Amino acid sequence: MANRLRSLSLKNRIVLLVVVIFVASIWGLAIRVTAVLHADLEKLLSAQLSATVGYVAADLDRDIQLHLDALERIAAIVTPELMADPVKLNRTLDELTEANVLFPAGCFVANARGIITAAYPKDTATLGDSVKDRDYFREIIASGKPVVGAPSSPPGNQDRAAVPLAVPLHDRAGATQGALVGLVLLSDSELLGQLKQSKIGQTGYFIVVSPEDRLIISAPEPSRIMQRLPPRGAIPQLDRRLDEGFEGAGITATAPGIEQLGVGRKMATTGWMVLGGVPTQEIFEPIARLKRQVYLAALLISLAVAVILRFVLVRQLAPLKQAGGAMRRMTEGEQPLAAIPIARADEVGELIANFNRLATERLRLDEMLRGEIAERRQAEDALATALKRLQALSERVTKAQEEERSRIAFELHEQWGQELATLGLHLKVLEAHCRGAEAQGRLRDARAIMTLVLDQVRNMSLDLHPPQLDDFGLYVALRAHCRRQALAAGWEMHFDAPESGDRPHRDVELACFRVVQEALTNVAQHARAAGVWVSLRRSGDELELSLRDNGVGFDAAGMRERVSGRGLGLMAMEERIRQLGGRLEIKSTPGSGTEVHAVLPAVRAG
Repeated sequence: MANRLRSLSLKNRIVLLVVVIFVASIWGLAIRVTAVLHADLEKLLSAQLSATVGYVAADLDRDIQLHLDALERIAAIVTPELMADPVKLNRTLDELTEANVLFPAGCFVANARGIITAAYPKDTATLGDSVKDRDYFREIIASGKPVVGAPSSPPGNQDRAAVPLAVPLHDRAGATQGALVGLVLLSDSELLGQLKQSKIGQTGYFIVVSPEDRLIISAPEPSRIMQRLPPRGAIPQLDRRLDEGFEGAGITATAPGIEQLGVGRKMATTGWMVLGGVPTQEIFEPIARLKRQVYLAALLISLAVAVILRFVLVRQLAPLKQAGGAMRRMTEGEQPLAAIPIARADEVGELIANFNRLATERLRLDEMLRGEIAERRQAEDALATALKRLQALSERVTKAQEEERSRIAFELHEQWGQELATLGLHLKVLEAHCRGAEAQGRLRDARAIMTLVLDQVRNMSLDLHPPQLDDFGLYVALRAHCRRQALAAGWEMHFDAPESGDRPHRDVELACFRVVQEALTNVAQHARAAGVWVSLRRSGDELELSLRDNGVGFDAAGMRERVSGRGLGLMAMEERIRQLGGRLEIKSTPGSGTEVHAVLPAVRAG
């Protein structure tokens, strides 16, 4: 995304930035305004819904209380004498207009034992049946106060679902001698049934529920009457209303998954709760329409601003585009570097003027740079010539050094060695002419000194130039030298090299031998090692030499920077390898031993 933005032109980036800021401001304002309106509308609707639900609850309370009052007036007529005459009691109920009007579903009288003694109409209840096990009857006998029972319906006849309203019947002493029960149909249009026609908005509703039974008592849809509410945990806000009596407004999702704004109000007479709800999609539709209109307006305004801004920027930045084209042509060499004409004295003109000053300074610096480049090339040519001479001199010195070593080794071995050997023979001959013990002792000492000197001369000759290197090759010379050095220093030597194969070039063999010779000398003088490993391998056209020890090691990087005997030895090894076109690597740190690894061409070029 960032790369794509950087690839846009300046004017497009400015247009995009302004449009983004403008759109963010407009839409941020729109979101804030609609959010405030949404919150205010929710408060207003919550207050209205709460007032409406409160009015409905109060109206239902009043109607139920009216029915209870009517039952108490009827109960006052039912005297103990009338209770004792069931036929007269039935006729009296049949003649009461108030009972017929308020309780069209019927009413009946039960004595203190719960036996039904009178009913109107006659099919309301069967005379002689018992209601002593009904909750409302037990409660009225125990409390002597009016009771609203739990609703019920005949099996398979939900339309006849009714709720019993009961008041006590008293004897002359005021004791409860029975109950007068009036049945109110849940579908009664004069009472609970009036909620069928009550709506909030287009799809809002009222329902009456029994918190204790979690049962719907009244609802706009008849099919929902006497239905169980969702179990606890399905709708947390519903549980709060039924279990805790919460009556405040709140937004929640119903069992079918519809979000709604709901309010509850508890009825004082029955303990039931009137719930009112309306889907949020309906009540917040005006806010949604306002959002769409504001967002559309913001989009159109943003597009208009983008078009106008781009048109203005194209005109204002035209001189800059022309100057940029001239700069590009100068950069690509299509035209020489020169000042660009200034069209107007504004920021673009100031930018072009700065470029002109930069171009003038660039021309001056280019001229100076060309002079410095010419001088540097002369110096580099001189340095290259000197380096070639130095390399040639180094090769000549190395060659002369090897020739001188070979000559001295030959003289030591052939001349001084032979003379010392002859001296040894003369000393041996003298043994037969020296009879005294003292003379024999001195003669043995002289022969021992002569033998020691002869060994030293031969070792010096071998160190200067081993004859095995010329006669038998690198393998034999290295093995003999490593064995001799190991015996002298007391190392455990591990030598690994092929005994047969094509011999490398003589200069390569000599360089390998000198590298091993110098490395072993350093190990003997400084490493304090117990073991040394020497490996020689040929891989294709390359010869690989490796030598390592388990000694104390040293700072290889720092050693090259110091001019010392050991540092000069490392430099000499590197120079020999470089002359042959090879490479040398020395790895060592204090306490971890030293490893020398050299790679040379098996056949020297040229």
